Amino acid sequence: MIKETTILMGSADMVKIYDSVDHFFTENELDVWRAEQLQLFTDAGFDITDSTKQQVALSEDGTKVIVTVAYTDQAEKDSVLANAPGVAPVGLVEEISEDHLF
Repeated sequence: MIKETTILMGSADMVKIYDSVDHFFTENELDVWRAEQLQLFTDAGFDITDSTKQQVALSEDGTKVIVTVAYTDQAEKDSVLANAPGVAPVGLVEEISEDHLF
């Protein structure tokens, strides 16, 4: 199993506190990007509703979204990421973490 955790933050210019994961994506105008990312996973056969495969949470301070994904193996990871764009949208800061949600 390969676990990866990504921390998502809005613009580095301004720190905001969000009420929920959905609020983070809406406030940062990332709704469409989020839907596209989830579609990459489902198109590859990855079950995004399975909490043993993926979990998403708001950070304790409400300023970031934390996403942990558990791939069965490298082949599954490669399948999901095969069509992923290599660049994050403007205004989104991504950071890799070793602190997984599960």
